[in-house]
Amino acid sequence: MSKPRKQVILGAYVGGVNHHTVWSDPEAGSQIDFSTFRHVAQTAERGKFDFFFLAEGLILRERLGLIFDQDIVGRPDTLPVLAAIAAVTSHIGVVGTLNATFNEPYELARQLASLDHLSGGRAGWNVVTSFDAFSGSHLSLAARPNLFNDYIGR
Repeated sequence: MSKPRKQVILGAYVGGVNHHTVWSDPEAGSQIDFSTFRHVAQTAERGKFDFFFLAEGLILRERLGLIFDQDIVGRPDTLPVLAAIAAVTSHIGVVGTLNATFNEPYELARQLASLDHLSGGRAGWNVVTSFDAFSGSHLSLAARPNLFNDYIGR
């Protein structure tokens, strides 16, 4: 009996705007224009990648006491970008990070079901949670319980 073949699953990751990914060459183009997302997704689809992944960040980061500018000018909303990608591709999966702590469960379920329907069953969810009030403070949700501290008994 032969061994089952192993399968590699490939994802094209678009991490958003940060100091590691910003190209200083003006000819590199924008990292937040839809044309960039479309180009990456369509190239990955032609290359037989399984999914296009868009990361999300909820907090504004600081450096030396100053808000990191690129968090303000970047990071388009995950779901509209993925819906648009689904419209210009035919078989690559569309996966996004969505925070389960600072989003309402019903809204997340509705939004993901809509994306899955619009994409013909190609939607995926990278589930993340947040445990600190700092993340929630940027969303006017500082009153949410600190689940991490409750978990470890502080």
